[in-house]
Formats: sequence, C-alpha cells, structure tokens
Amino acid sequence: MTTQFLLLAFMVLAFVGLVLVAKLPVSLSLVITAVALPLLAGRGIPLDQLVEGMFGYLDTGLVLITAMIFLKVIEGNGLLAGLTRSITLRFGSSPLLLLVALTIVIMFPGMITGSCTASVLGTGTLVSPILLAMGMPLPVVGAVISSAAVYGMIAPPVNIPIMIIGGGIDLPYIGFDGVLALVSFPLAILTTLIIGYRHVDRTALANVIESKRAETGSVGLAAYLPLLVAVILMVGPKAFPTWFPDPRMPLTFMISAASGLLVGRRFDVVRAARAGVSEILPVVGILFGVGMLIEMMTMTGIRGAIVVGALSVPPALMLAVIAVSLPLFGGISVYGGASVLGVPFALALLGQNQIVVLSALSLIGAMGSYMPPVALTPVVTAQLICEPRYGRIVKLALLPAVLAVLVGVAMLVWANPIAKFLGV
Repeated sequence: MTTQFLLLAFMVLAFVGLVLVAKLPVSLSLVITAVALPLLAGRGIPLDQLVEGMFGYLDTGLVLITAMIFLKVIEGNGLLAGLTRSITLRFGSSPLLLLVALTIVIMFPGMITGSCTASVLGTGTLVSPILLAMGMPLPVVGAVISSAAVYGMIAPPVNIPIMIIGGGIDLPYIGFDGVLALVSFPLAILTTLIIGYRHVDRTALANVIESKRAETGSVGLAAYLPLLVAVILMVGPKAFPTWFPDPRMPLTFMISAASGLLVGRRFDVVRAARAGVSEILPVVGILFGVGMLIEMMTMTGIRGAIVVGALSVPPALMLAVIAVSLPLFGGISVYGGASVLGVPFALALLGQNQIVVLSALSLIGAMGSYMPPVALTPVVTAQLICEPRYGRIVKLALLPAVLAVLVGVAMLVWANPIAKFLGV
C-alpha cells in the first residue's frame, strides 16, 4: 500500500510539474506521466496497455470531433448568428427572459461537444457583443460567458467527465440526460442572473434591439433543418426503441452536419471542418492521455489503493474531501480530475445511485474550471473579450461556483431518494 501511495505522489507531482513548471500541454503531460509510472514501478513500457488505454476513449473522441464539425457547419451557414439575432428580437422586451435565452445559447456548443472552450469560442463570440451593448461591465460579461460555458460542458447530451468516470467503473453512459438537465440548466440560469441581471441597462438594451432589427442576417425556418435532424436522431431511439435504429452520436452529428449544407448560406466546408477539428484536438488529446493514465494506475495498483483509502474515510469527511479535492484538481484539468479522483470516489460510493452520484461528481469537478493555476475557461474568455485580468472574472463566478459545489454534495448525500423521485 505504501508503494502505491508513493507512486500516486510521484504521479501527481510529475503531472503538476509538467503542466505548471515545464508549461507542457495537459494532454502531453498526461502521456508522459502515464509512461513514467510503469517505469518507476519496474514494469518497463507496456505499449499494449498504453494503446489499450488510449483507445478506450476512441468513441468519445469521435463524438467530440463530429460534434465540432457540426458546430462549424451551423456557424458557417449562418444558423448560429441568425438564431442569436432571433432570440434577441424575440425576448429583448424582457431582460430576464433574454438573459435566460442567451445563457442556453452560450451553453449549446458545450452541450454537444462536452467542451467549455467550444462554448466560449463558438456562441460566446456571438453573445459577448450583445451583453456588452446591454451595459454590462467587461468582467461581468466574462463571468456570464464562463459560467454558462462550464454548465454547457456538463449539460446533456454529452458529458465527458461522466464518460471518463463511467469508463473507469464500467458504467454505460445511459440514463443521465434527465438528471444532468435538472442540475445544469437551473444552476446556469441562476448564475447568469446573480452575476449579470442587475447590470442590464434597459435603455442600452432597447438600442441593441433596434440594431439587431436593422441587420439583414435573418434566417428562414429551413435553416433550422440541421437542428431538427439532430433532435430527431437523438430522441427517436429513446422514444421508439423498438423500431427507430440508434445511429449513435458520431453518425448523428455527421448526418446533421450534412443536412446543414443544404440550407443557409454557402461556405468553405473543408476549411470549416479543419478549423473545428483543430480546435477540438487538444481536448481529444487530453482524453487519450486520461485513458492511458487510468490504465497505468490500474496496472501499478494506484487505483486500487485510492479506492481502499477512500473507503476507509468516514462518510462525512469523504464528502468534504470530494468538495475540496475535485475542484482543486480541476484547476489543472477537469478531465484529469475525473480520471484520477472521480473514478475512486464513484467506486467508494457504490451504495448510492450511480447516475445521481456521477452527475454530482461531474458538477463538483466542473467548478475546477475557475481554479488557478490553469483556470482555462476564464482565461480563454478573458482573451476573447480583451479583459486584461482573468482574476476579475473568477472573483465574480466564485460564489455561484461554491453554491454549485454545495448542490453537488447534497446530491451525493441524498442520491438514492433523488433517483427514486426522478425514476432513474
């Protein structure tokens, strides 16, 4: 047991050092750590197991790549911009409803890719000028976009942290949509309202509506075809499982993207697809690195030692450990936190409903997106809106993030009653 915990300490220090000191990408840091672990344990370099671990997340990687291509298609054909304009005109008379609608718009790319960066760089780019024109200060705009992007990452239909944890405990990614929707959407909307509602200038909002009304970028109903196709292909197999074949997520996104080429404006499809793949490749690389690290943790006994250690912690103290350690590790990598800590915590809570438990763990871990030293989401958002100090964004998002962690802990405590109430 002592050997395993020494290996665990080496693993954590090596990973943190590679990211923070050597300034290597998170994906490459995970791979190097995964290769170094068996060497230190005297196991050599087990190439077969490293490859096996990497390809354990091949399906998830395909989901991310095809979802990003779909996102670039509906961005290229004008649907995203037209949708943002339509929402602004439709709900502009009510600041409350407009903020709710814009929050969901920001979340959308993260919902289909599982990446908060996709939300920031996708719809965040479209929404940030609107929020600024409504009178919101720069840090407030950044906090609203960052928070909605983080909740988009854990909202259905794609939640990568749950997929990582589920892969570690052999739990299929099925039945999570309802719980994740009830967790992510209310908290995302509440966070936006807490941070941004009091800053809305109604006079400035009226000017925004007039400027949007003067734009010529409206889209017809036909432009919504790719979204309709995606919804049908996602909902159909669940609503009619006996006769509606399930194309699975990668094919769903590719069919939907192909339908997007039939409507809207024309654009360079190959260039858009390349841009989408380039943007999502770092996330796919992290997933492959996570798979390799989990495989090496299993082979060297670290994973088992963590589970045994977690099981020996009193329940009340375990909840405190989860509430602190998952967000802290998420400050380096939310996906890394899900693999290193989320899997053992899930195994230690096997007596609770696993759908609710994994949803809660993903919620708690996602709050690490705001944590230094990486704080990826606020940093990317700050660059997008030209905010010189990303810490001002983190400061505004901190209190709602603590609230989300408390909600996650409550879900862990009452996981079984919640599951019974929701019928999962």
